Amino acid sequence: MESSVAVSPSHRFDELTKHINTLITFFFGVDIFALRLKFNYRTWAVSLLVINYTVFTVFSIFRNGVDLEKNLETSSMIGGLVHILGKFLTCLLKQQDMRRLTFFTRGIYEEYENKGIHYRTALHTNIDRFLRFIRIIRNGYFVTFSIMLSVPLAMLMYDGTRVTIMQFNFPGLSLESNFGFTATCLIHSISLIIGGVGFYVGDTFVFLGLTQIITFADMMQLKIDELYEALELKAKSRELLPVGVQIGGEKYRLQLLLEVIKWHQLFTNYCSKVNALYYELIASQVIAMAMSVLLSFCLNLSSFNLSLALYFVVSAYSMTIYCFLGTVIEFSYDQVYESICNVDWLELSVNERKLFGLMLRESQHPQTIQILGIMSLSMRTALQIVKLIYSVSMMMMNR
Repeated sequence: MESSVAVSPSHRFDELTKHINTLITFFFGVDIFALRLKFNYRTWAVSLLVINYTVFTVFSIFRNGVDLEKNLETSSMIGGLVHILGKFLTCLLKQQDMRRLTFFTRGIYEEYENKGIHYRTALHTNIDRFLRFIRIIRNGYFVTFSIMLSVPLAMLMYDGTRVTIMQFNFPGLSLESNFGFTATCLIHSISLIIGGVGFYVGDTFVFLGLTQIITFADMMQLKIDELYEALELKAKSRELLPVGVQIGGEKYRLQLLLEVIKWHQLFTNYCSKVNALYYELIASQVIAMAMSVLLSFCLNLSSFNLSLALYFVVSAYSMTIYCFLGTVIEFSYDQVYESICNVDWLELSVNERKLFGLMLRESQHPQTIQILGIMSLSMRTALQIVKLIYSVSMMMMNR
């Protein structure tokens, strides 16, 4: 990315979205910015990889027979498949919605970067925040997937212990033979690398849309600050003028109030659009990773499995970053509500108070990001999931 001092926020946002779209086009074969969705060899290749993973997992389950524990071990990494499949299907089925939302956000950047240094600073700050967040996610995925790749290899070199990276097997490849084990680990490694890159690439565009809620909340704060300063000036003028003298600037204050109301409506509509766009995706990501955490944890309590123990870390990390971002977004909702509550509404006229009251009432019920419409995307939900996993695992242990 170019220096934030040398370029405008809209240019940085444009370059950022183009970079992310290039990654998605390269990996998933889906050009988000295209006027019409076109399938290419990359799109079919990703589809084939998903089908192959499913087929080999089903083959491994049939190969295990009626051994329930083995079958659960084999299917424990299905959460990763759901993770990739959810992002892939979202890009395919909602490509036009993602395109419109991105262009709408870009238009907001282009409009408000010319309205003063405070708006430019807020836009630059939020781009920097997003880049830091993505950098943390990338490093986290790199570390967790590197551990999954390196630990089985380290054990093989240390004492000859053979541990497969993933749980599914291939027809005709025996893990007892050197060739079969080597070929299986090689395919597992390629699958894991592709999965890790897919996790990161898919998350970038989702998080780009979600983090703009924070950006819009900061813009809302700036508009409320302008209204607050105008009302504070009116209060000071009243102290200096005789009783009954009309204080000027009423049209200006009304204009500021209407700007705040319009922006709050835009903020609410944007939250609603993002929630509708990524509703199924977020639910599938969190629930699939939670199921992987549950299976990995319970199976390791029964009998230790190194690859599942490592995958437990990956699943927990992937689930946590979504819930953590949800908590940050909830703070933005609180910021908007508290800012509105801090407005000196006594300085407003009667008609202005009615308009302000409608906005205040609407701000008490924000369009929060939901999981299946019943749970908010937050660390509180992650804690509830962890408690549920612990309870289920203890029930299974006591059977």
